[in-house]
Amino acid sequence: MEPKLVIFDMDGVVFDSEKLYFTANKMAADELKMSYSLDYYRRFIGAGNEYMMQAMTADFGDAGLISAFMERSFGLIDTLVAQGKMELKPGFLALSAYLQEHQVPYVLASSNDRQQIDHYLQNAHQELGFARIISADDVSQAKPSPEIFLQAWEKSGQPVKEQTLVIEDSHNGIVAANRAVLPVAMVPDLIGPTDYDQANCVGIFQDLNEIKNIFY
Repeated sequence: MEPKLVIFDMDGVVFDSEKLYFTANKMAADELKMSYSLDYYRRFIGAGNEYMMQAMTADFGDAGLISAFMERSFGLIDTLVAQGKMELKPGFLALSAYLQEHQVPYVLASSNDRQQIDHYLQNAHQELGFARIISADDVSQAKPSPEIFLQAWEKSGQPVKEQTLVIEDSHNGIVAANRAVLPVAMVPDLIGPTDYDQANCVGIFQDLNEIKNIFY
């Protein structure tokens, strides 16, 4: 594959953030005396905060409780980020340097809101080189809708789709890329690939360093 554009998901792909989110969620849930597990958290990976709030409100039957849970979680996440706990995923710097060397533009398409994205990027304390950022604020539907990837592709000049690569870690992201008719590579994070994921990716990779193997 000779790439003309690479589209990165953020959480679990660029940043090792899913583990940090779960830590903050679990701390908030414990404070509020809520039952909360890693298996439960996995349901929401790649789906966006709005879906998470709606599903949790239905599960717990208390919109006020879930609002308090989300507010406390965000506060705890910000504290952890300020403490330097938000680390880049292995291989990102090497892959981004490779793309820059070969003059391949790369963009960020994240289900997170822009304010949080900017906060995480600022706390990375280095320039990560994204040509543009598409966030939850820019779309009307979260993944598995293809909208966020289509926007990233369209705003990047609509290169040949076969030469565009999405990099994802979640099933919802794989489905979204498939619906956008964009090739997608999976680097699993907290959830392993499903049978669907294995059949509908250009490859399943251990980390971002391996992605270079499919280029050129």
